[in-house]
Amino acid sequence: MASRKFKAVFFDLDGTLVDIHGPLYIAAKSALDELGHDPPLTHERYREALSSDDVWLGVPEHLRPEYAKLAYAYFLAEVDKTERLEVLPHVQDTLAELKRRGYATGVITSRPGDSQRLVEKLAMVGLASYLDQVVTQTTSSLRALDKTESLKQAALKAAILPHACMYVGDEPRDIMASLGAGFGASVAVATGAASFNYLQTHPFKPDYVIRSMAELIDLIDNLKAEMLE
Repeated sequence: MASRKFKAVFFDLDGTLVDIHGPLYIAAKSALDELGHDPPLTHERYREALSSDDVWLGVPEHLRPEYAKLAYAYFLAEVDKTERLEVLPHVQDTLAELKRRGYATGVITSRPGDSQRLVEKLAMVGLASYLDQVVTQTTSSLRALDKTESLKQAALKAAILPHACMYVGDEPRDIMASLGAGFGASVAVATGAASFNYLQTHPFKPDYVIRSMAELIDLIDNLKAEMLE
């Protein structure tokens, strides 16, 4: 990893650049209610589940495919009607510093729909000017969760070889996509639903795990320093 010079840093959106705990809770509760899961999910139970890495919230294994489908649909509906994104701490400063240093940047998200609408939402909160690309998905099915091809296309559009690209996300499927696209490094940030420990111990382990976006520039600086040793 240290022998590679990174020229692009691409990001997941939800849980990475913007906070999604509110929409996630609403989506999970709605899906569980539809499945008839008892007792109803409360904020307290939701927080307890996340802190103990219970990502399935007690859903039996045979119901998990249906739960995932329902929760994803409810989540998309929730974020779609949210006009103003809630930017996570240190995100704007980090993006600004990456652009100041000349990195290619972009958002590659599983959100479906018109990318221009998302650009407008990002502009409202002061992020759009730091992003060269904003990539959404053409389908609202669970297939949208696999961003491998979108990452490949983002590198191609930036005219940068995949091994000179870094992808930053907040869950294991982001790491899987980064690996599938041949990116030089994957970074997981523990600001989404997955805890720091969960990201560190998951079978699809990222190259690096950070607790917040405040650590990303230092991580990049450390990689540069290792190259010079």
